[in-house]
Amino acid sequence: MADIQLQVKPQEGSEPEEGTLTFEMDIRKTLDGSFIVRDHPDIDIVFYPTLGKISAFAKESLTDDVYYIQHKFFDFLTKKGVLDPSSVQGGNVFGSLEGKLIPSQEADPAQMILLVIAKFVEEEKPYFEYLEAYEKFQEDRLTEPDEDESTEFDPSRHAQEKGSIRPMYIRSPYGINFAYMEE
Repeated sequence: MADIQLQVKPQEGSEPEEGTLTFEMDIRKTLDGSFIVRDHPDIDIVFYPTLGKISAFAKESLTDDVYYIQHKFFDFLTKKGVLDPSSVQGGNVFGSLEGKLIPSQEADPAQMILLVIAKFVEEEKPYFEYLEAYEKFQEDRLTEPDEDESTEFDPSRHAQEKGSIRPMYIRSPYGINFAYMEE
């Protein structure tokens, strides 16, 4: 199997060789040779080829959704046969998960892991695109409502005092504390 060939920008007019699998990801390479994949909107994925492990960190805040995605990611890696399921554990950074890769003599683990990560991000993309479109729809619905979802301002319908509860009238147990007597 050929080595990984990373291209920062595709060359003009260059076509991939036949039988070559190409995919695009937002990857950073660290000084120690690790890869940081930043394509997922909720987690950063770090692949350590020298240590044979992979970690997932929350991007902004750790929520139940982020943990669910981390769990889903490591389950995906396990089902694809590249991660030892018994090695998945919490990392040394709060809210991170990590696991050890299954050693392979047949395939280059770096190529396989980057391919599986790309497949996971590709499968997650429609879900996040739907969430983004839904949030935009809700924002548009609230900021620019349709005719049937809005009313014009009518000062007679918005009186200062309305209903049975009058402003400044205290309705709480603390409003009757004058009745409490000490013995």
